[in-house]
Amino acid sequence: MDFNKLFNDTTTSLKLDFLQSLLQKNEGLKNQFTEYCKRSNSEITENPEQKNPRDMIRTISLKYISVLNSLDFEDMDWRDYQPRHSGYIEDYEAVEDFAQDQLDDIFHEWQEQIGSMINNGHILNATCGMLGAYDACLTAYIEGSGDIFNDLTETLLQKHQELVYDAISRIGVTVVSGDQAFQAIVAVLDHYQRNYQGMKNYLNYFESLFICLADTEEIGEQVLANLQRSGIEESWLPQLAVKLYAFRPDQTEWVKKAAQFFMNDLNVAKQLLDYYFGHDMAAFLRDGKSLFDLHPESFSLYMCERLTPELYPDFFKKVLWYRASHERNIALYETLRGYLDDGEKQLFLSGIEFDMVFRIKVLEIEHRFEDILKLAQNEVEHTWHFPELITPILNIYPDEAFELINFKATRTVENERGRSAYRRICTWLKLALQIRTREEETRHLIHSLYYRKPALPALKEEMREAGVMG
Repeated sequence: MDFNKLFNDTTTSLKLDFLQSLLQKNEGLKNQFTEYCKRSNSEITENPEQKNPRDMIRTISLKYISVLNSLDFEDMDWRDYQPRHSGYIEDYEAVEDFAQDQLDDIFHEWQEQIGSMINNGHILNATCGMLGAYDACLTAYIEGSGDIFNDLTETLLQKHQELVYDAISRIGVTVVSGDQAFQAIVAVLDHYQRNYQGMKNYLNYFESLFICLADTEEIGEQVLANLQRSGIEESWLPQLAVKLYAFRPDQTEWVKKAAQFFMNDLNVAKQLLDYYFGHDMAAFLRDGKSLFDLHPESFSLYMCERLTPELYPDFFKKVLWYRASHERNIALYETLRGYLDDGEKQLFLSGIEFDMVFRIKVLEIEHRFEDILKLAQNEVEHTWHFPELITPILNIYPDEAFELINFKATRTVENERGRSAYRRICTWLKLALQIRTREEETRHLIHSLYYRKPALPALKEEMREAGVMG
């Protein structure tokens, strides 16, 4: 059943009954509703008990700094230590694990505190909590942390980033009034101006939060005006800027902004390419080629899903070539080979010469079995991929394949000991049994290994388990 149709067809009275029942059963939603109504009703005055965001950030920051500074990684209280496993743990590993656990516990508590604020509709308070925690991460000093973490601040900010992602996820499913959302954005920008003026990284760090909060045209216009008053360049927040301009009815402004920023932000680039793909294929190809040349790892799959070999053969082949060679995907190569001449196929092989297994698969598809044989003969003493090398030519070059297996197995049993080596030998013997014209010689080889002197009981056991010796 279509939800929108059901909703539109349902009477207002029934909707209100459902809403009231829902709010009565969920305290968090009830608080969200209260905050939404308070913020949306211009006749209701501000709560005099509401603290100034600057004061809240400062109070939270000092509290969190105190918590972090109270840790001591030089003199740990091991009574609270919980080992990760029951086996032996090196002392340095135990110290690292315990330090990580203590930080995880702290940030989990902060995350739950901020999450509770969001669930109850207190978005501004939650934002101040994130900002206070951010300041604490930059300022805190923990005794002994230098012996555990390469960079304590970076470690703390990684955990803080997880806290922010969780908060954004919660805000995404919370009903937030436009007033609260805008006040939260203003709090971040005000904190920037007072403490991080000119630091682009600060704004980039909280860009995802801005994007989450700026969810309507009205908020978008307010934020744009605020950015302009603050002297903050839109290019510092490219994803936010294109979202704010997307609210405007004239798409021309959005396209101009996206075209202005797309080379500096991959997310914006894909949005612009999506637009061009539906409206301007020439621009799609022009900018798509430039982006692929600069960031092939980010745009190869994207382009493959949109290009066709009939309309854009050269670009299609270039993108598919990249994917096949970098992903080591033989199915992609099977598609690609239909667009390659012999010289290009050889060039492709030259580019993957250090990936033995993938190279063999390509040679097999091309029926270049003589090349596989030469490769097997050259690499037989050193390769860890002997089964992959020998399998394609077992019955193409049966005599040569058997001699290689014979050499490999005999040499290994003479020079190596241990079940790992014996299992590899059994794998090779099972391949030898697949050579249709050398069954007698293979049985002789198996017999000689099984009954060799001095005896190798572990080899015998592995041969029996592998089924090469009854």
